[in-house]
Amino acid sequence: MSSHPFSGVTFDDVIRFDKRTCNAVMDHGATPQQKHLKDWEFKGFNPPTFAKVLGIQKFVKGFFVDPAGKLAGYNLFVDAPRGGPKAEWRPKKDGAPSARHGFYDVVPVGPNPRYADYPNAVLLDYGSGRNKTIDPEGRIRDFLVQVDPKNPDLYLGKAYLDLFATRAFSNFFVLQRMRPAPKG
Repeated sequence: MSSHPFSGVTFDDVIRFDKRTCNAVMDHGATPQQKHLKDWEFKGFNPPTFAKVLGIQKFVKGFFVDPAGKLAGYNLFVDAPRGGPKAEWRPKKDGAPSARHGFYDVVPVGPNPRYADYPNAVLLDYGSGRNKTIDPEGRIRDFLVQVDPKNPDLYLGKAYLDLFATRAFSNFFVLQRMRPAPKG
């Protein structure tokens, strides 16, 4: 019996993976389960240099179940977003509901052929209507997989920009469980 190709990898390992390895994780990762995401916040890291330059290298991503029973989520900016992966993840305004932005629904990738690239992923759909119509974050679509099927604390995402008739790859990002999501 062989072990999973990404068994035992850590957050620090994944943020250093090259694009080819990240694509392999997307192909072999496990489907994230609602029970492991809901009511949690995850520290997030965008490895590309452009993310550091733009001040979006570090962030927090939270998940909740809305009143209709749908799994959804939000993003938070952090203090010192260029501080590197060893510095603390401290959400601005300590993650108060008023600080939340970049909302999304968590949906299965099929049957929409436009988002069927990774059948083992879930799609974080920022275009689901939770953001203002003119908000550019509404163009984001993220595929998310659990890196190691035995570790529900570590995820890899592949971000795209939906450009109406097409979409463009943006970057990979890494999530690691950080804390229970504040209520509200």
